[in-house]
Amino acid sequence: MGGLDGVDMRYRSEDFEADGALRDVCVLDASINDWQNLLEGLTLADWPAQFSWTLFESTDGTIPDARSLFDRLESEPEESASLAVQVGDIWFTCYFFDIDEIEFTFDPADVEDPESFAHLEAFVRRLGDSTHKNVVVTMEGTDHRTMPALIEYSPT
Repeated sequence: MGGLDGVDMRYRSEDFEADGALRDVCVLDASINDWQNLLEGLTLADWPAQFSWTLFESTDGTIPDARSLFDRLESEPEESASLAVQVGDIWFTCYFFDIDEIEFTFDPADVEDPESFAHLEAFVRRLGDSTHKNVVVTMEGTDHRTMPALIEYSPT
């Protein structure tokens, strides 16, 4: 299972100790096309997902296309959106902060053994394979470029 710079995708319990901090799954240097590919890839994965707007609540929870989503966020400064995707018992949540970075957070306590790690791995691979970009899993933070990666995945 491919990794970058010697960081492979294998379960290490120390990476997922419940320490009060979440973990982030990120695609850096993203574009609107990467977001669209990601949203389509998640739809194809057929994992349970919940999408919501904070203002002007949409009633059906349908995930809009990426361009419409970011246009709405830009035109309504008070608006925000979230997408939660469930893979196994792990919920990955995205808040659409920035077009340039795809970021999902998850609770490391949900990754407690190799079986649950396989769900994290499936999600990481789906992100990378959908966007055709590298994916990193880091500790929770704001500058993912400088943080050491717990996991890296590079699609082939």
